[in-house]
Amino acid sequence: MKKNVLILGSGGRECAFAWKINQDKNTKKIYCIPGNAGTKDFAENINISLDNHKSILDFVVEKDIDITIVGPEGPLDAGIVDYFQLNNQKIFGPNQIASKLESSKIYARDLMKKYGIPHPDYICCLNIEDTKKAKEVLGLPIVLKADGLAAGKGVIICNTEKEFKDALNIFFEDKNFGSAAQKISVEKCISGPEISVFTVCDRLDYVIINNAQDHKRIFNDDLGPNTGGMGAYSPTNLYNKELEDKIKKNIIDPTLHAMVNEKNPYSGFLYFGLMLVNNEPYVIEYNVRMGDPETQVVLPMMETSLLTLIDAALNSKLKFISYKNKTGYCVTVVLSVEGYPNEYEKGIKIVGLNSLDQDLLFHGGTMIDQDNQYVTSGGRVLNVIGFGETLKKAISDAYRIINKINFKGMYYRTDIGKKGLEY
Repeated sequence: MKKNVLILGSGGRECAFAWKINQDKNTKKIYCIPGNAGTKDFAENINISLDNHKSILDFVVEKDIDITIVGPEGPLDAGIVDYFQLNNQKIFGPNQIASKLESSKIYARDLMKKYGIPHPDYICCLNIEDTKKAKEVLGLPIVLKADGLAAGKGVIICNTEKEFKDALNIFFEDKNFGSAAQKISVEKCISGPEISVFTVCDRLDYVIINNAQDHKRIFNDDLGPNTGGMGAYSPTNLYNKELEDKIKKNIIDPTLHAMVNEKNPYSGFLYFGLMLVNNEPYVIEYNVRMGDPETQVVLPMMETSLLTLIDAALNSKLKFISYKNKTGYCVTVVLSVEGYPNEYEKGIKIVGLNSLDQDLLFHGGTMIDQDNQYVTSGGRVLNVIGFGETLKKAISDAYRIINKINFKGMYYRTDIGKKGLEY
């Protein structure tokens, strides 16, 4: 039976969801709340606040929605899954307590410690004095992480005493991360290449859908402040059967068993941000949703139906799924507005989108203005998507597309995927 699908969110990740589900023969109609200027090509955008759970539920009932997919972490942390389940509506994502794997770094670290899941040494700190003491114990370099949700930006790595002092000011004096930093996790800085592993989970059953490598920092060579992500590629050549077996045995299986043991079984997307230290995987972070911009490279590589996969998870049939990805590589480069991740201008006209032909691009922070023109509405504006039988060709393909697009102050990294060529 064909299904009506609702996607919650307004970024590049949600645009990729809409694009992928629109290709499925079992899709009847797609709605996005609130969506963006790109999702309108595949779905009907509905202007309801993501905070208004009752209005969203009313819309689901009115439109006979079969499956709701939650894109960003905010609604999950706010308990939208619990609310839908109480009202007998199918929604894909973890409940509010299980969402603490992302919304509380301390909760996640404590869980890892309790169940022996590999992670960096850490100390929970409440104020400047706690943090200074933690630094004396752990030594430099050190990582300071806001406990709560900070849009991917609440992490500062301190290599020197000056950087540590500046970080203290950012967290405690300037309060740049607000209530997200009422507690912070102070962590030993481990080093190695990072890799993200994406799964669809239902209690103890799960499917690894792919791996990717994100580029978090604003500038080339991974310099500058953290962002929501400036680009990604999938898969990474770091990943192999031996590493996958370690990740399953030491990280994924123990995490899902831990959640069952804690009486909060996990269902939904779960992505593992890992660091490889001498080829041994350590958990840097859990994310209780798909990543952005990693979704934009993971979904185009999927050969299996995303809708079938989600439906199987919602109906406890994941174990019957035979999952498959395409061969080759996929790269996305984020086109951002000058000034991001700090203050930036909005409403800038975007030109060149009509010249893309068959090229793939996902909208992030975009909208249609009163003159029916595409304009910017966020810091990360567009995600261009390149493909290739090799990573080098996929990188080249992505940057080829960028030459067709322009807007005032358009900024992007020129080294996305480069480190992947070295593995």
